[in-house]
Amino acid sequence: MSPDAPALPADIRDYHRWSKHAPQRYAPGPGYLDWETQPDPFRVYAGAAEFPLPLAGDGVPTLHETLHRPAAVDPAPLDLRGLAALLELSLGLAAWKSVMGERWAVRCNPSSGNLHPTEGYVLLPEIPPVREGGAGLEPGIYHYVSRDHQLEQRWKPSPVGVPIWRELLPPSCLIFGFSSVLWREAWKYGDRAYRYGQLDVGHAAAAVRYAAATLGWRARVLPEPGDGLIEALLGLDGQVESVRAPLGPFRRREAEGEHPDLLMLVGASCQEPPIGNAERLRRMADLVRRDGTWIGRPNVLSSRHANTWPVAESAPRLARKEGPGAERLWRPEPLPPLAPAPCSLTAERLIRQRRSAQRYDGTTLIPREAFFRLMDRLLPRRGVPPWDAWPWRPAVHPLILLHRVEGMIPGLYALVRRPEVLEPLREAFAADCQWRRVEGAPPHLPLYLLRSGDFQEWAEGVSCRQEIAGDGAFSLGLLAEYDAALSQGAWHYRRLFWEAGMIGQALYLNAEAEGLRGTGIGCYFDDAWHEWLGLTDERFQSLYHFTVGGPLEDNRLQNQPPYRHLKGRERL
Repeated sequence: MSPDAPALPADIRDYHRWSKHAPQRYAPGPGYLDWETQPDPFRVYAGAAEFPLPLAGDGVPTLHETLHRPAAVDPAPLDLRGLAALLELSLGLAAWKSVMGERWAVRCNPSSGNLHPTEGYVLLPEIPPVREGGAGLEPGIYHYVSRDHQLEQRWKPSPVGVPIWRELLPPSCLIFGFSSVLWREAWKYGDRAYRYGQLDVGHAAAAVRYAAATLGWRARVLPEPGDGLIEALLGLDGQVESVRAPLGPFRRREAEGEHPDLLMLVGASCQEPPIGNAERLRRMADLVRRDGTWIGRPNVLSSRHANTWPVAESAPRLARKEGPGAERLWRPEPLPPLAPAPCSLTAERLIRQRRSAQRYDGTTLIPREAFFRLMDRLLPRRGVPPWDAWPWRPAVHPLILLHRVEGMIPGLYALVRRPEVLEPLREAFAADCQWRRVEGAPPHLPLYLLRSGDFQEWAEGVSCRQEIAGDGAFSLGLLAEYDAALSQGAWHYRRLFWEAGMIGQALYLNAEAEGLRGTGIGCYFDDAWHEWLGLTDERFQSLYHFTVGGPLEDNRLQNQPPYRHLKGRERL
């Protein structure tokens, strides 16, 4: 149990308040790292049939800048090569790192503390082989193991169910599913773990969208399904962690459960709006429940749990989505084409070289045009990843502490990603905020100067006293339309974090394209930041901080290719 924890939160707002950091009180956490109980970063299903995938990522020639031009990439076929590349460039390994005898994997999708609570599943039609006479994949539900770049078949339809399954999956499309293992984050972060896991889901969803774009495929988050339906389709029934009967701290456990997150429709011919509606998904879930065979048992990630965190473990229940949602889809207004970045790298290369900066040099001055390009790529555009995968209207807005951008006044800025929220923001913020349009910015870029001044020390202080927030060229806090979202239902709490995570992924990749480096900051003093902005209620809440700048490399670290250990694996 969290030290000094109150009664379990009554609702998701209570959880959010309890899990805030403050200068005089950090959100409850273990306070140390118990390396003996560190969770296994890779889930596997014992007894499930294993299907090693070819290494196809190196063979994807699409340039990073091409991704930002709608329909510029000819669609690849949905065969074993395409599927393998999609998984490799979204949830696959990017490298192995080592120092002083310690070795760990880095993945294409970033994660808080490199803990990776997010698990990936694919619901597949029949996948043809790359060449005649080769092996493909049968229809079914599979779990992806990034360490081995292979799929494990979790559900296999009966011969009678196969044609029904094929009919229910849209042609040339698959469904990508995400779930989260809360324990992986709670082991290090305690009660704040649920927040970080949901940010990771947003990063992963954006990573899938970027990987799909390299193949000329579309991808779309499906807004309709409820959590019960996702549990059925991913085989999570009975796995979800419960706080009703918490286990003692040193008791051996069964496999840690996963809670459902979201589904995405991915493929070459997936239409807009997505075909994967609630009725189609309901019929798929009914088929899975009554037909076919589930295979495999999940591994235990920690032999014992030295701490339990019932406050964090209550959050999935408090933010659960019951039943299908009648979601109103949103389409962005047309915007001018994106200005190209000076990047000649392939998307595959840039995706794999992305890292979280550990330190910044504190001197890099970035060009104003580069800063404008980074901000512009956070605005939703039709046909441009990752935002063409997002079905809801933007509800998260970056507040930027600008330190070192050529030709711009240091100070506090705001990027208002939806015009109608400008006036509510003005009303909510402190009276001394100017809200002055930035001169020289592209006319369509809603960038405002609020306060001028050197805020490097403040950026560090409010980010749990981390120097990295002041040493970069700029840092930012992602402010969400909190009250408005939760008025639609508690589960929208998750949606806000997903959107913030997607913004983080867009910043990560596009910072790399500008020759810079980004890093997410999960530790910040929530209400101290709000008070400095002048916020006095919960209309807006900050959910994620981020910083971009010139990195200092740690020369002690050794890098190795991601899949060198898979000797003899076919490369395409």
